[in-house]
Amino acid sequence: MKERTIVRTSLSVATALVFSLSTITCVCADNDSLPQAQTGVVTTVCERHSFSTPRITKTATLESEGERKYACSECGAVKTEIIPRLTDIKNAVITNVSSKVAYTGKSIQPQPTVTLGDKELIPGRDYVIIYGSNTKPGKGIVTIVGTGSYGGKLTKSFIILPARSGIAKIKSSKAATATVKLKKTVGADGYRIAYSTNKKFKKGTVKYVTVKADKLTATIKKLKGGKTYYIKAQAFKTVGGKKYYGKYSTVKKVTIKQTTSQLRAAKVKKVCDYGIANAGGAYIYCGSSFRATDCSGLTMQCFAQVGINLPHNAAAQASYGRAVSYNEMQAGDLIICCGYGHAALYIGNGKFVHASNPSKGITIEPVSQLQYYGINTIRRLI
Repeated sequence: MKERTIVRTSLSVATALVFSLSTITCVCADNDSLPQAQTGVVTTVCERHSFSTPRITKTATLESEGERKYACSECGAVKTEIIPRLTDIKNAVITNVSSKVAYTGKSIQPQPTVTLGDKELIPGRDYVIIYGSNTKPGKGIVTIVGTGSYGGKLTKSFIILPARSGIAKIKSSKAATATVKLKKTVGADGYRIAYSTNKKFKKGTVKYVTVKADKLTATIKKLKGGKTYYIKAQAFKTVGGKKYYGKYSTVKKVTIKQTTSQLRAAKVKKVCDYGIANAGGAYIYCGSSFRATDCSGLTMQCFAQVGINLPHNAAAQASYGRAVSYNEMQAGDLIICCGYGHAALYIGNGKFVHASNPSKGITIEPVSQLQYYGINTIRRLI
């Protein structure tokens, strides 16, 4: 306690009389804890204290109480207050922070809600927020640090997903394959390419191929030639051994180049399908129209479907392509018979189609009937 010393003298006496020094101790009327004036000591009391801003003499922690003191600016009286121990926020719940956030190129700084028990804490007063850099794909961090009457800290993590991927180019320059070139995605550890013949990527129709981050190009093999494939890609980031994927790119499509055998099979089918479609048509001498033709006119029309131009004459057609034996005969082969005067088309499965005669018209018959025609040559044009 602060004490004041006052010297009192009597001016009416010629010779100064020195009184004994009296100590005046300020005793607060509203603070019974302060010591009372001692006998022989003159005491004064502040009617109302004027306490200054408190001074923290001991900081409160999670383990112990703190202390603050006030001093009266008039009499020097001191008032002490106990500061309660800090409340630990380690059991607080952080919400309003998404578990996955898309990369933006800027620091991701979510504004969390912090609740302890039934009480929602107030930012700035009860806690402050500290963010990690949170600028790259991977793990983002929000740290809540207690302040005021709260202490301790609590961390909430989330995943920053890679940005949406992009496909730069797709082409099929080799049979049964497609080459996909990707655009680089910031912070990606790699890419996953999804491909399917179903444009909606129906479950069970989709296959995947993974591309390393430093490659950006993938060649997908064993595709079906002639088929159209739909392709999309997404970047991924690996965190804690788990891959986290960004959004898929825009879907692009590519028609796969066929193998030589596939190209041939497609041509053979086209030729045979046309011949079969003529069955039931009329035999027209020197005719060359759909379902209205003679024998060489029919075969001429069939091969014209794949760009092979034959003369309208059976004997002349016998010089085209290469000769094969009866046992080697395949669908799409040209049959010349009847002393080079008749032409027919083998359509497979032991059958052939031909414009037989005016009475029978265009018919499909078993190859066993060829024994009555006498085969001169079998020609493979495709």
